Amino acid sequence: MARMLPAKVERGRFRRRLIALFLDWMSWGYVAYGVMYFLNDYWWRIPLERFYSTLTLPPWGWPAAVLGTLAMAVVCELTGYSLGERALKLERKRERPLTKEELLRGRAAGKPFWRTQWGIMAVLLLALTVALGWHIVKIDPEALIHPSPRAREMLSEIFPPDFRHFRVPDPAFELRGLPYSILDLMVLTIFMALLATVLGAAVALPLSFLGARNIMGFSPAGWLVYGVVRGFFNIFRSIETMLWAVVFAIWIRWGSPLAGIMALTVHTIAALGKLYSEQVEGIDPGPVEAVVAAGGSRAEVIRYAVLPQVIPSFWAFTLYRWDINVRMSTVIALVGGGGIGDMLFYYKNEGKWALLGAVVITIVAVVWAMDYLSGRLRERIT
Repeated sequence: MARMLPAKVERGRFRRRLIALFLDWMSWGYVAYGVMYFLNDYWWRIPLERFYSTLTLPPWGWPAAVLGTLAMAVVCELTGYSLGERALKLERKRERPLTKEELLRGRAAGKPFWRTQWGIMAVLLLALTVALGWHIVKIDPEALIHPSPRAREMLSEIFPPDFRHFRVPDPAFELRGLPYSILDLMVLTIFMALLATVLGAAVALPLSFLGARNIMGFSPAGWLVYGVVRGFFNIFRSIETMLWAVVFAIWIRWGSPLAGIMALTVHTIAALGKLYSEQVEGIDPGPVEAVVAAGGSRAEVIRYAVLPQVIPSFWAFTLYRWDINVRMSTVIALVGGGGIGDMLFYYKNEGKWALLGAVVITIVAVVWAMDYLSGRLRERIT
């Protein structure tokens, strides 16, 4: 058994080295793609394009690009501390001890990151990403500096805002046959977010323990449950609240607050479940081992060793999620989720800009107050 441990460790190191090499290979492949993209764009701007059409690689070009980027990755691995090694936190042994002069010059602390191989590569990838994004999106800074005349006209109509329907319902705006004021719909929106947060946290709490490796990773059945729950978190969290609002608005009724609550609840379950389970995985294993050594069951381990460590963080995550849900509930009306957004988009479509300004200022004030209160509560809890 003792002989098997070093072999297992070496296999783990070799696997991590291969992953680091793969990351470096992908990095150089990304650089090659960026170079080809900009070359092709330049090719279209010069007269030669009329004769040679689009710049493309010859049949032997793709194998050459693949082997060339792989060779660059290998060179990086052999000549220094590469970006892939840095990402996986792989350590390299020094070939010789530091001399007295090197210690006095601060060589023990290492070079600044911008003078290391991995730092230069990281800066190159960041610069390439910004350049590609800027060019693909076709950002025009002049449009921000010189807005359109319609924007100036709209801003002049929004300010000063008209608060005459802040408490008095607007007879021109009806939701489900009843007139509402700005305050009525703002209170409705806050309670939509509150209900979604409470329901989502209630479901996410038990699921988070099923999605934690240190709780479920002791048997094949446990690993299966862990994989299913984590997959649920990842899939449902990747679908934005706006898309869930479309689904539930079609299912229930367009403009129904229940559709907005259900959309927020589903996304809250996945988001909080992910945060809760990662917090459970990061607990101190000492209390868990003590309860297990005393003969405690899995439920007793959760009750006496896990919950006392994670409850403060759970409260902080839940309050933060409520803050997010309040902000999201103001815009899901765009896709039929109900709330203050119904009035916002009604005034926008009708061109009532002064009333729209009153709604926007109310939303900003409520979101700011919620952010301040939730921040203070999180400070007290944690």
